[in-house]
Amino acid sequence: MKLARKIVAAGLLVGMATIAGASAANAEFPEKPVTITVGFGAGGGVDAISRAASEALSESLGQAIVVKNQPGAGGGLAVTALKAMPADGYALAATTSTTLTFDPHANDVSFAVDDFEFIAAFGVFPEALVALPSRNWKTFADTIAEARKSENGLTYASTTSIDRVVIGAIAKKEGVRIVPVPTKGGAEAVAQTLGGHVDFAYSSGTYYAQAQAGELHVLAGLGEQPVPGFEETPTLKSLGYDVSSVNMVLFLAPAKLPEDVKAKLVTAFEAAAVSPKVLELLATRNMGSFVATGDEISALIHAQSDQFADALK
Repeated sequence: MKLARKIVAAGLLVGMATIAGASAANAEFPEKPVTITVGFGAGGGVDAISRAASEALSESLGQAIVVKNQPGAGGGLAVTALKAMPADGYALAATTSTTLTFDPHANDVSFAVDDFEFIAAFGVFPEALVALPSRNWKTFADTIAEARKSENGLTYASTTSIDRVVIGAIAKKEGVRIVPVPTKGGAEAVAQTLGGHVDFAYSSGTYYAQAQAGELHVLAGLGEQPVPGFEETPTLKSLGYDVSSVNMVLFLAPAKLPEDVKAKLVTAFEAAAVSPKVLELLATRNMGSFVATGDEISALIHAQSDQFADALK
């Protein structure tokens, strides 16, 4: 009888363990807070939008959203760390889309687009080429014409390796010389242009206030759509250049994320994208109201990656 009782007891323990294991395996996501690691410092566009979205995400998922910063390598440090995290939905990263579409082709990094699941993208940085109105360049074609006439070509304030690829491709197509003058960021690029130290500048958005005030002239947008507020200004694509830079705030997870978990995250981010806080912040930063999620943003990211790979060849 004692042996029988031991066998029954052992069977009950095994059964309970099996049930507990099954319950854990079938647990509804999420059961604990979700962490978003921002690949840039506090106060920047990626950080601000991530924090603005966190309240709506928390309401949708029923869990707290923890936002922390891990700046470095243009968002690359956070992305590298994310790649090693479990694909369970509890670890996400926020960065710029060009961290995934451009950096793997141009720099020595340990990640690629296929290492991640793309959940959502909010807003588009209003990247553009700008010059002083006193240059009297009404269009970007006028800028190219000036480059043809000038013995030494033109100079422009450069802030990223991406703009050097874009302008390099244009210069090659047109057979002109356009020399980049590296700067430490958008503010310096705008200052160099306003001071007449360069012929024009690339800027991801710092130029916007001066352009609205008429102190700078927007020559062309780098995105697929015109710059908000300057809809009459063409994009490089519409001018016939097969190159663009659509840089968005991108939210991603490690590859092989379970489909049901991804679906819940996508739904939550879709709700966050239309929350008043996010829409107000996007408007304040002149980033429009663009949003793409799930398969749509995945296709867009892969297409942009292919574009930059071709440009860098």
